[in-house]
Order: sequence, then C-alpha cells, then structure tokens
Amino acid sequence: MSHLTVAASERAFIELFKALRDNFKFSDADSADFGPFSAGYEVAFHLEGGTIDLRDDNTLQIRELDIKWDKLKVTIGINIPEVCVGGFCIIPIPFDGCLVEAPKICVFSDNPDISITLDLSELVTSEISLTASPVIKYKVDPARTAGMSDLEAKDKNISNKWQIFIDPVTVDIDVFDIADIVGDILEQALDNAIDGLLGPLPGWAKDLIKAILGPIIDLVRDILDLPDDIGEWLSDLLGVSLGLFNTIVNFVADYFASKYPLYELEDPYTILEADLNVPLIPVLIPIRDLDVRVNTDEMILEANVGA
Repeated sequence: MSHLTVAASERAFIELFKALRDNFKFSDADSADFGPFSAGYEVAFHLEGGTIDLRDDNTLQIRELDIKWDKLKVTIGINIPEVCVGGFCIIPIPFDGCLVEAPKICVFSDNPDISITLDLSELVTSEISLTASPVIKYKVDPARTAGMSDLEAKDKNISNKWQIFIDPVTVDIDVFDIADIVGDILEQALDNAIDGLLGPLPGWAKDLIKAILGPIIDLVRDILDLPDDIGEWLSDLLGVSLGLFNTIVNFVADYFASKYPLYELEDPYTILEADLNVPLIPVLIPIRDLDVRVNTDEMILEANVGA
C-alpha cells in the first residue's frame, strides 16, 4: 500500500490543462517545388477552448480544441511557358532588309512568373482532438552537480522534479471549413498578377500573347490543376502535398508528451519551510515510486516516502 494518496477532481484537472493549453505556441514555414508551380506556407497558431472527459480506462479525451491561426499565409509561384512576339518587319526595304521592325517582346521569362500570397488566417476553421494517458517522468535538473545536497539544490531552485505529462495515443486535426470566398480571392489575385505582367506591354503585343496562349487564367488553372472546389484543393495542398498537418500533429503530440508538464512536484518535497526567525532548516521528504491514473471522476497520485 502506498504511503501517500492524493486526488484531483475533474474540475481541478481541467484548470491544470488550461495552463498547459495556454502555454502552447506553434510556428513553422516550408515550401516545395511541384514542377510547373511551387508552393509554401508561413503559419503560427495558439490553442483555445476544448472539452475534457476523464475515462475509466486510464485515458482522457480532449475534443474541440480550437486552432486559432495567428498567421496562415500560402504563397503560390507559377511558371508559364515563355512567349515571344514581335521581331517581324513592318516596313521592308525591297531586296535590302527591313527599314522598320517591330520590337521583339518576351514575357513569362522569370521563375516563377507569377507569385501570389494569400492570407487565410481569418478564413480557415480548424480544431484538434486527442486521446491521451497520464504518465510520470522524472527530471534531473542539469544544473545540479553530483555532490550537491538536496538543501543546496532547493536553495538554488534546481531541485529534481517528478512531472506528470499527458501522453497522446491519437491526435487528429480537422480542417472542417475553408470559407467559400477563398476561391474568389485566389482567382482575383491571379487576375491581378497577370494584369501586372501584361500591363506595360503595347496593345498589339497583348493581343498576340492572348491569341497564342488563349485565356491565361484558364492556362494557370490547368497548371495548378484547380478543381471547382478551391478550398478543398488548398486543404490538400497544405495538409498532404506540403505535409503541414502531419507537422502539426507531431508537434502537438511531442508538446503534450514531453515538453510541458501538466503538473510537477519537487523531489524531495518540502513539508515545512525554513523559518528565518529561528534556526530551522526546511523539512524535506523524498518521494519515491510516484504513480498516476485517472478515472471518470478524478486524477489520483500515489507515492511512497523514503530514501
């Protein structure tokens, strides 16, 4: 039988989790080349909300943990085949070349030719759910030297600690709503970018380029392989092609499992602080064999006392 047993109600557990949730921050950036186009992202988010259920199988379930995007920018670069027009003779000199020649104009020579950035931070709704088990880990403070006593470590605030983490068994991310307006924003951004490229050209050059390529916006849609549902396309681009969702899932799992404890307990534990008015040192008791479990009502800690 354990020497010590302490229980925290589900309500107390939820309050502990709120601190864990509110400390969470994620940011990342990445890009990839997909041949005719490239894409990249810059993201940052924090977590809000969430409901917690403690369960009798020693697991807890967290649902509706909202991802609040502080930044969600997607950049798309598009390569359009180079087109050159002009260079033909306007006024020839019979048997002696050309008096006036139309200038040769080439467009879409850069890589990428079109680069647009979409800010989706206010347009995407996402949430995380996870199932986890409570686990105990023991942290030896790296600043503590081998010969240091427990009292010295306490005085320097570098005591060893028992830590309680929630270790995810499963983590799921749901991007369940990308606003319909995203498609219109992308189309308008493409139109503006194309107009910017062709804008300085003389009218005859624009007409020739459009005659060669056809409607350029349709060409761009073909390059990107855009379906009617652009929101779904963006979700696949971010989550699958660029791997953002897996990156988030792995970061969330690692954060809860090992980066930030739900609760921690100094070892040895102080049961009586020093009294500066009398020559009394702190009273410390070593904590051994700490264990944790949950049921539907509470989280239970059990431990032994001894060297």
